Amino acid sequence: MAQVTRILHLEDDPADRELVQAQLEEGGIVCQVTWVQSGLTFEATLLADEFDLILADYRLPAYDGLAALRSARETCPEVPFLFVSGTMGEDAAIEGLTAGATDYVLKTRLSRLPPAVRRALEESANRRGRKRAEDELRKLSRAVEQSVSTVVITDPQGSIEYANPRFTATTGYAIEEYLGKHTRLLKSGHTSPEEYQRLWATITSGRQWRGVFRNKKKNGDLYWETATISPIKNDQGVITHFLAVKEDITDLKKAEEARVKLEEQLRHAQKLDALGRLAGGVAHDFNNLLCVIVGCGELMQSRLPASDPNQADLEEVLRAAERATQLSRSLLIFSRREPAKLKPLLINELIEGMKKMVLRLIGEDIETRLQLSSEPLTVLGDYGQLEQVLTNLATNARDAMAGGGVLTLKTDQRVLDADFVQAHGFGSEGPYAVITVADTGVGMDSALLERIFDPFFTTKSVERGTGLGLSIVYGIVQQHQGHIECSSQPGKGTTFTIYLPLVSVDLTQQEKEGAAKGPVPGGHETILLAEDEAAIRGLFRKILEQHGYTVIEAKDGAEAVSTFIEHQGRVDLAVLDAVMPKKSGRVALDEMRAFRPGLKALFVSGYSETAARHPDDGSLLLKKPVRPRELLVRVRELLDSKR
Repeated sequence: MAQVTRILHLEDDPADRELVQAQLEEGGIVCQVTWVQSGLTFEATLLADEFDLILADYRLPAYDGLAALRSARETCPEVPFLFVSGTMGEDAAIEGLTAGATDYVLKTRLSRLPPAVRRALEESANRRGRKRAEDELRKLSRAVEQSVSTVVITDPQGSIEYANPRFTATTGYAIEEYLGKHTRLLKSGHTSPEEYQRLWATITSGRQWRGVFRNKKKNGDLYWETATISPIKNDQGVITHFLAVKEDITDLKKAEEARVKLEEQLRHAQKLDALGRLAGGVAHDFNNLLCVIVGCGELMQSRLPASDPNQADLEEVLRAAERATQLSRSLLIFSRREPAKLKPLLINELIEGMKKMVLRLIGEDIETRLQLSSEPLTVLGDYGQLEQVLTNLATNARDAMAGGGVLTLKTDQRVLDADFVQAHGFGSEGPYAVITVADTGVGMDSALLERIFDPFFTTKSVERGTGLGLSIVYGIVQQHQGHIECSSQPGKGTTFTIYLPLVSVDLTQQEKEGAAKGPVPGGHETILLAEDEAAIRGLFRKILEQHGYTVIEAKDGAEAVSTFIEHQGRVDLAVLDAVMPKKSGRVALDEMRAFRPGLKALFVSGYSETAARHPDDGSLLLKKPVRPRELLVRVRELLDSKR
């Protein structure tokens, strides 16, 4: 079905109008003609309707063709306008064409009208097509220019022919710096050559490639971007260009890395929590064993004369038990289940006291050098924990010097100023004791140094290391309000530097008071002893009975209560294990106090948590392993205290 052409015809002569329409129909143009005779009607019709073509006489009463042309160009500039006139001269025709008319046809030559109309309609259709294409192109250009994605077009060899503003915003390269340059100017060396080979093999075969680059900006910063690269082909299917659309995903990568790090930290925290739970359970059984070892050892010492050669062996046994006790406490402190107990101590005396043990620990092929400060360095510290720190560092130094070397232990005093505190991010200004542990071993690179204090990170084999040693060291130093640093280079050894705040305390008088312990206290009162470990129960009974006390035993909490009810008139003090079968020491004491309010009690426990939950009701707590003298002193203290 032929398309109907809508025509607006301005003509005051009805006969001419009929001739024009007949000529159009004879020329094969299917049309729908709207005829108007005056200027007012013409302009009103232009506003009221849409037309594909406008025909107008040049001369009309009170109106003319040029006025009609001006109105048409203002109202519908894209619609073709033809003059059809019998009086239009050459000058008028030129004036009309200059003003925007598409063509003119004289009424004396109306046979020209159909081809002129067809040509005008075709040109109009072409103009509309070009305009649509131009509009689409402008829209596409604006979209690309304003896109938040980077858009790059290269030639088949990879040289950049176009890049949108986002490219400059992302990479820092200005247009004159990248235009005509190969895309390799973004290479950072962090994307493998194999990946680039896969990329070119894919796009040169006519397929699309998607992947991720780690590229380098103009200023040297690295960034991540995901890219989709597609070939552009001409009408013959030949690849003429490549189009890359890329997104900067650096923030997403950082977020992903942060998430992975958090998950890793969570796993570490879960490991530490599991370790803490394990340490708590092991500590109970371990401390029970140590309690028997320490108690029996001291009892044997007290029975032997000072000149007995077995005294030295017993002393070694007790010192080993003390170190085992500190090891148990270090695990509890590491898992944050027991706070450090700090008191004034002299750093130089600590190291001097450890010298013999360190020599045995590191072996004869390693030379040990002590460079101790001439000034006394007093810090608030836990002797056993600091001994654990130095022992651990010495052990690591030994492992780093498999072929022999030199281990240096050095102490010094240093006043830290505001610049040091700000640069290192710890502590406060003032005097510090500085402990340096240096070896001449294999050393470490920067990658290892960054993780040296991470829990469960170790460079040792499974059978030689757990990755907990330096984490424990770090935790202990932190609890002492101190700071530890590590410096090292491959082949040049490793140095650990520990900073501990100095305190002003006169230890001389404290030492005198500590030396004057006096006789071991005893008594004649009756003590209810409840302990589920038979060996410890027997040991405590022996210690108490040897010093005059009467002891009534119970093997658990329930038996303690029933025994107390049976002998409540005789019991002066209850010594209770904090954690026992059937009833805990706390519950047993509460039930006994229902019969005798104010009953005095001494709790004994191998669990560190008990100390934190200990009520402030006048009872005392001893932590296993318990020394005989300590047990006797606390028993006497409670019995002599006022109700």
